[in-house]
Amino acid sequence: MPEPSPLSSVAVPPSFFQRLPLASFTMVMGLTGLALVWGRMSRLGWMPEFSGHVALGVSLLAFFVFLVLFVFYLRKWLRDPAAVRAEWLHPVKSSFFATISVSFALLATVALGQFAPLAEPLWIIGALMQLLVMVLVLNAWVHRETLQPVHASPVWFIPAVANVVIPLAGVPLGYVEISWWFFAVGILFWGVLLTLVLARLLFVQPAFPEQLVPTLCIFLAPPAVGFISWVLLTQQFADGRSLDVIGHLLFGLAIFFALFLLSQVHRFARIPFYMSWWAFSFPTAAFATACLIYQSFVPHPAMTALAGTAVVVTTALVFWLVLRTLVAIVQKDPKLVE
Repeated sequence: MPEPSPLSSVAVPPSFFQRLPLASFTMVMGLTGLALVWGRMSRLGWMPEFSGHVALGVSLLAFFVFLVLFVFYLRKWLRDPAAVRAEWLHPVKSSFFATISVSFALLATVALGQFAPLAEPLWIIGALMQLLVMVLVLNAWVHRETLQPVHASPVWFIPAVANVVIPLAGVPLGYVEISWWFFAVGILFWGVLLTLVLARLLFVQPAFPEQLVPTLCIFLAPPAVGFISWVLLTQQFADGRSLDVIGHLLFGLAIFFALFLLSQVHRFARIPFYMSWWAFSFPTAAFATACLIYQSFVPHPAMTALAGTAVVVTTALVFWLVLRTLVAIVQKDPKLVE
């Protein structure tokens, strides 16, 4: 009887889709964010035809990626419910359940311009899921006896602070009062969780884990998205209206966090590629959109240059993340599912 080949005893690592981590849905957030950036450029008349084509292409890619991830995560849930339960019980990974509801809400926002009939059902699903996930995660935080200050991270912003995403499609669809409620809750928890996370980073040891360092970019998302939602909720897009005080404050805070993150580039550059790198995508896209909106109120050459730079950086970053993720999937890089 022939002896088994030595190669046959080598364990083949499971594929990315077999172990699909919840954090994968941040890819959808990044792609929808980029689609919204180029859609805004088209509406502002910045290379309108080209911008419109780019927005459509990225939108289709976002829908495709979402469908693939949703099907494979549902398959994982059915085949290995223990793995899904482990993610739910994890003090950090559980927050990524909200990336699914936020993805629905962002896809609804993208659909407003390209696939209008899909916008309302997607938004309703996203809003209901966001409400459910927020309540469940907050209950888990309050009643989970194993939760420690060391577990605090910017990822915690997703289930609660991400409520400020809901008005992006809610207001155009006519759900203004509901959008105000989500916005208020998101802003409230932004202040609370920002304090907790900064306290963890400043005073709690050990140092932040390497694979979570890219999530620091999430600090940029609340003021940037909050600014966009505020402008929508207060109807400041009307001709002749100037930006109000709250709008200036929110955008100013977004600028502050952008500068803080820019000062950390040398630290980010030393980190290997993890799925957490996708945490850069949606916040930078939201900041780019905020810059485009702000420069329409403050048409200074410096603001126009900042908006253009933000668009270029966001586009290059997202496409680099797509290519780097594809390489990691093909190579079955274990860091991608950590």
